[in-house]
Amino acid sequence: MTNLSPIEAGAVGRVTPNDQPSQRVDERRPGKPRRGDDRVEVSEAARYLARMNAMPEIRTDLVDRVKNEIKNGTYDTPERFNLAVDAMIDDLS
Repeated sequence: MTNLSPIEAGAVGRVTPNDQPSQRVDERRPGKPRRGDDRVEVSEAARYLARMNAMPEIRTDLVDRVKNEIKNGTYDTPERFNLAVDAMIDDLS
């Protein structure tokens, strides 16, 4: 569809596109306009950013504490080892 600007004496009317999309008739429902064939494409970068936004915040205090314990040799203890082995056995059974 187009809009014609008013024709004035000595002026030529201009044809401009209508603001509304052209209406196609849906053959399955006569008299009803058919919806457009719009689609959305999401890039891999956008998918990656969405996954990054969905991740929980990093607990820097915990990370720093564990780093220091590993550096000082106090992270790996017999108690933690036994808890890890017990948890692994529970997962397997």
